[in-house]
Amino acid sequence: MKSALTIILSALSLIFVQAQEPSKLDFKGYIKDIQNVFIPKPDSIPWFSDNTFENRLELKYYPKSWLTADIQVRNRFMYGDFVKTIPNYKDYIDQHMGYFDMSKQWGNNKSFIALSEIDRMNVLMTFDKWQITLGRQRVNWGIDLIWNPNDIFNTYSYFNFEYAERPGADAISIKYYTGSSSFAEVVYQPEDNFDNTSFAGLYRFNTHEYDIQVICGKMKTDLVAGLGWSGRLGKTAFRGEASYFRPYKAFSDSRGVLVSSISIDYSFTNTLYIQGGFLFNSNGATKNISSLDLFGQQAASPKTLSKGRYNFFAQASGQLTPLITPGIAIMFNPSDYSTFASPSVTISVAQNFDLSAIGMLFLGNRNTEYENIGQMVYLKFKWSF
Repeated sequence: MKSALTIILSALSLIFVQAQEPSKLDFKGYIKDIQNVFIPKPDSIPWFSDNTFENRLELKYYPKSWLTADIQVRNRFMYGDFVKTIPNYKDYIDQHMGYFDMSKQWGNNKSFIALSEIDRMNVLMTFDKWQITLGRQRVNWGIDLIWNPNDIFNTYSYFNFEYAERPGADAISIKYYTGSSSFAEVVYQPEDNFDNTSFAGLYRFNTHEYDIQVICGKMKTDLVAGLGWSGRLGKTAFRGEASYFRPYKAFSDSRGVLVSSISIDYSFTNTLYIQGGFLFNSNGATKNISSLDLFGQQAASPKTLSKGRYNFFAQASGQLTPLITPGIAIMFNPSDYSTFASPSVTISVAQNFDLSAIGMLFLGNRNTEYENIGQMVYLKFKWSF
């Protein structure tokens, strides 16, 4: 299987090389610089400062009306106190989640890390009502805007906010449209052994002005069944997801894990946007909760979307002027009363050039989910092209 997929992915390079007409190409990307400061607790520990220079390149090629090739590369150069001080910091940064290791560390010493990663590399083929996608892709089964229990192939952590594109999965996806707003999809995500292999099916349809989806399959060592929806309560958007996991090797001798989320959001005419949500994770703890890993790149699975059993979320943002947008997001664990807050402001300096300041404030006591082990502040410059 690995050699077969190698042939498929290698063929993508040939497709790009054969490009003849510029009109068939779509190229874009961005360059951003992120300066971050970590203020640890206790105060006797020195502050940490780091800088990340990141470049993203996205290329799509349309050789035929039914064929699209997509390759996207993420390049990063990091230096500063985190690299110098934290043991094996490079392993936190270079965490590929696919069958193929498509990342390359170009440089790594006590002062800096330089690496590139291909997080999208696929071909999309469309035949009437059929869509087939081969290669590294984003299997977007999530509906909720905060937590995604249905996202079983490429789980994303809310705290990895600087990765807006989200991770991809090395997979084969086959989708069939049964109507204008309904489709069935099956996805196969191979790994080196059956226990780590995932496959599942999804059916999405619309009824009573709600988009409904059901999923069923296998996520690594678990069987999984799930439900998701998206609609409106009056003028308020209403979304939710739920997934139930149970080990297939010990189905009758083990307890399952239920992860569910629900959220609402509303946009006012004056640009104010508010959002609220709730997460339940039966796998989470209610006391003596280990604190959040500040350096983890992504959640391992939907079962680890939170370390606590219950979490509330609230967010608000709005334009002070057409060029300045402040906001704040808050997470609260009602079991241990710990809180995470993230104030932010984004300034549009020029066309396609933004400046952002973001805080990550942990306000919990010892042995709580959002334990105050320190605070982080980010300053980001981003130019898109």
